[in-house]
Amino acid sequence: MSLPDRFRPVAMQPPVAYAAPPVYVPSQGNESDFFDTMRKIWRHRGSIIICTLFFTVIAVLVARQIPSHYIANARVLVGVPVARALNIEAIIADISPDAERIQNEAYVIQSRDVARQVIDRLKLSENPEFNPALRPEPDWMSYLDPMRYLPDAVRAYMPGQKAAALQGAVSPEVRAEQNLNAIIDTLLAKLDVTTLGRSHVLNIEARSVAPDTAAAIANGFSEVYLARQRSDKVEAGEEVEKFLTDRIATLREQVEKSDQAVESYRRENNLYQGASVGVTAQQLTELNTQLIVAQTAKAETDARLGEAQALRRSGVDNQSVPQVLQSPLVQQLKGQQAEAERRLADLTSNLGPQHPRVVSTKAEINDIRSKVNTEVGRIIESLRHEARTTTARYEALRQNFNRLQGQAGGVNEKSIRLNALEREATVNRNLLEQMMSRAKETIGQEQLQKPNAKLISAAAPPSRPGFPPKTLLVFLGSVAGMLIGMAYALLREGVDRTFRRSDQIESMTGLPVLAMVPTLRGSMTPIAHVLRKPVSPYSEALRKLHIGLELSEAAQSPKTVLFGSAVPGEGKSVLVGSLGRMLASHGRRILIIDCDWRNPRLHKLFQCQNRNGLAELLCDQPQSVDDCIFTDTLSGVDIIPAGVFSPQAMRYLTTDRMKMILQALAPRYDMIMLDTAPVLVGAEVLTLSRMVDKVAFMVRWGDTKRDAVMEALKDLIEVQADIAGVVMTRVDPKGYRKYGYSELNYDYERPVLVKPADWS
Repeated sequence: MSLPDRFRPVAMQPPVAYAAPPVYVPSQGNESDFFDTMRKIWRHRGSIIICTLFFTVIAVLVARQIPSHYIANARVLVGVPVARALNIEAIIADISPDAERIQNEAYVIQSRDVARQVIDRLKLSENPEFNPALRPEPDWMSYLDPMRYLPDAVRAYMPGQKAAALQGAVSPEVRAEQNLNAIIDTLLAKLDVTTLGRSHVLNIEARSVAPDTAAAIANGFSEVYLARQRSDKVEAGEEVEKFLTDRIATLREQVEKSDQAVESYRRENNLYQGASVGVTAQQLTELNTQLIVAQTAKAETDARLGEAQALRRSGVDNQSVPQVLQSPLVQQLKGQQAEAERRLADLTSNLGPQHPRVVSTKAEINDIRSKVNTEVGRIIESLRHEARTTTARYEALRQNFNRLQGQAGGVNEKSIRLNALEREATVNRNLLEQMMSRAKETIGQEQLQKPNAKLISAAAPPSRPGFPPKTLLVFLGSVAGMLIGMAYALLREGVDRTFRRSDQIESMTGLPVLAMVPTLRGSMTPIAHVLRKPVSPYSEALRKLHIGLELSEAAQSPKTVLFGSAVPGEGKSVLVGSLGRMLASHGRRILIIDCDWRNPRLHKLFQCQNRNGLAELLCDQPQSVDDCIFTDTLSGVDIIPAGVFSPQAMRYLTTDRMKMILQALAPRYDMIMLDTAPVLVGAEVLTLSRMVDKVAFMVRWGDTKRDAVMEALKDLIEVQADIAGVVMTRVDPKGYRKYGYSELNYDYERPVLVKPADWS
């Protein structure tokens, strides 16, 4: 068997510095992690099944203890149009209620007033399900009350007793109201009103332990709600009718008073001759129209005159005046002037300026200009005259208008007051007519009043309970138990810091596993088991250990082997005694030395005395070595017990004297096995490990912590001990099958051996 270089004997390699053993790093692959998790869960399948069954039973018990509730549903459609013969607008308004109104109606159904009416209608105050005062208290509950065991003097000062005393001092009316409020709270807790999807339908859901009661509650809430809606409308109609009646009476008085005021004012101011007032007003209207026309004409003439005068002052030719330009005579004269000027120009160019025809033509032109100027002056003068005429007419009309206005002023003031009184009387009369018309419309409306909702589906008694869902509870309990069991399994695996498989030891330490020694159950001791059952799995594991030790050294089999462990309780002494007895029974010369002076065990296993042993041999007390050796009569194995150790013997255990003893005994035996103290307990083990050929390290399956194993191996490697490998002791075959990727088959068919005569 090949070993790593750092575990070879000291003679085969030079001393090197200590290097920590490799650390086991599990595979990071997702598939490997998944299957590894499944293996961990599968290993604890028994715990998971027990946990699942436990929680399933708990869920069944809880489901059986929870009282069954029956659920009944009644559905109400909100926003139903109401037939109103005299008000079509109200019908249109009730067709499409909004979401807020639907929610408001749901709150109305769940109001305490509606619940109070349902309680009175169904007499729920007599039902123990809704009335806490009628529920009988179990007898065993009284034993759980801590107040029962307190003295009366102490109980009087307790807050609960003071509250109970105050409760007893409350009047019967207040106590009845409190009891009713408790019933209402219980009833509303069993009621749920929701909207079905995006519709206008309200679903009234009621729960009760009795199916008939659940249906009655759902129908009761719907009926009370519909009746409440109608009653509210009837009350509103009655209030409107009363208001209209009172208002009509008031308006009648106001109409009579206003009519009397109008007639009285007419008599007092003699306003019955309405014709004079009309003539004066007509004259004023006509004068006002004429005054407006005269004012317009005056403004036009003043404007034309002002324009002409402005043109004359600015030096512009008078012929530029619009009236001059529009005159036919001026236009004719201007044409003659232009013709004469044209002839003058022709004559001047042909005859010269002194020619008689030229002079005659110039005289003609001057004459025409004189006529034009005369005509222009006449036109401007006519404008002045027209302006004076229009101004005089305007002033005359204005004076007449002011005179008539002064005459009509007194009459108009009285007429205005009369008109105000008449208007007030007319308004009162119109209001009275409208109120009387509305009052006639409201007569008989209470007979047509219907709620804006309709019961579209009455609740029927359910045939089976709707709560609790017992099947679902049991299923959830089973699932919860399984999940808790799996969590427990993973948690247990996560906190398990021991070795369960050989590959864990090999990957973390780099050392081979020499054997997996199973644990033995029953009254038979292991050292007797190897003789009585030499082909048992336990004996086969010891043979495998022996072969591993022999093959750990290629040159020759090791003569001296130290069996060590990290902590106590690993089973070293039992394993050493069993291995020695088995090998000795096969004809091998085997010596076992008990080097654990703190807790010697070999003399107890082989039932020999512990007087002369290794301690006395180290101190040269016996006459010969044979005096310290005990021979087992059943197998022939030799044992040197620990003896009675003294401080001197403890000192010799780690000196050359111990080494000399081993060298002296080695020729006589095929193998010398040393049973030592744990490495982390006894420091002498490190020294003894350098005196032997090989070290076999014991690790208890599923018990020894990994940190302790690594620390002990570190100490042995630091002193350059030659470690042959690791032996896993007290392995549970069943448990190993859970953790191992391949099963250890200890059920292989084995031969039946004939027992020797001395075994009987």
